[in-house]
Amino acid sequence: MAIREIHNYGRSVKAKLLNISRSEGQRYQMLVTRYLQERLLYRLSISRFHDHFFLKGGTLLYAHEQLLARPTLDIDFMGHQIDSDKENVRKVFAEICAISYEQDGVIFYVDTLRTDDIAVEKKYPGVRLTLTASIDTIRQDISMDIGFGDVITPRPLELDYPNLLDGFPDTNIMAYSLETVVAEKFQTMISRAEVNSRMKDFYDLYTILQGGKCDTEILDEAIKATFKNRQTDYQGNHVAFSSEFAENPELNIRWNAFMKKLMVSTQLTFFEVMSYLQTQLKPYWERLKQ
Repeated sequence: MAIREIHNYGRSVKAKLLNISRSEGQRYQMLVTRYLQERLLYRLSISRFHDHFFLKGGTLLYAHEQLLARPTLDIDFMGHQIDSDKENVRKVFAEICAISYEQDGVIFYVDTLRTDDIAVEKKYPGVRLTLTASIDTIRQDISMDIGFGDVITPRPLELDYPNLLDGFPDTNIMAYSLETVVAEKFQTMISRAEVNSRMKDFYDLYTILQGGKCDTEILDEAIKATFKNRQTDYQGNHVAFSSEFAENPELNIRWNAFMKKLMVSTQLTFFEVMSYLQTQLKPYWERLKQ
């Protein structure tokens, strides 16, 4: 009688992630979070909903920048050609998360899936989903924010999401262009101005533009399309392009707290970041008045 070998894939995954943490100096908890996000994206990639959710936000930036990207606890998507009712979205992700792939050692507990309404930019409808996942003895909540109604320039792009561990199939998903990411974060910077508490937007804009991966013509088109879609008009002498904005005490306090929480080696100041963003984005802003 043949003896069936029993594999504890979850225990093996934990050991491999711990090795990466020790050898590369990365926080173990963040590696666990990124691994769970990656494995959820894999399930989306092989589901019938592959073409209905476009990756955006910090998880997308990790795919492009990896170690340079900020840690993020949520996965952000834009829903496409799918009912935005939160119960429908819950059923869709229940089906996605129920897909089994034993070798990655991850279990998504569909019965823990919870939904809440959110307002993206306080105008656009959205749904937040939270559920519990596990790797062996580790149990952790994972969150997804689904927005609707934005525009992507030039179009959604195919993306091979990077695997943390070797030996798994490719994760091919649909995603935002970097130009559209910049356009949306720039629009948020303009519309929220001094009341903006989202320091991650300034950080992401700086990181993306410093990376030099944006096509300037596509970026120009993306900014125009996003500002039009979000009904944000040009204003002369906008405060976001002033030295007073870069020196704003409250924003600088928020920035310093954000950077401390981020635990990165760079000592970038808010003034340095804003000076760079103002120089890079002012020409695009001025073209909006034409």
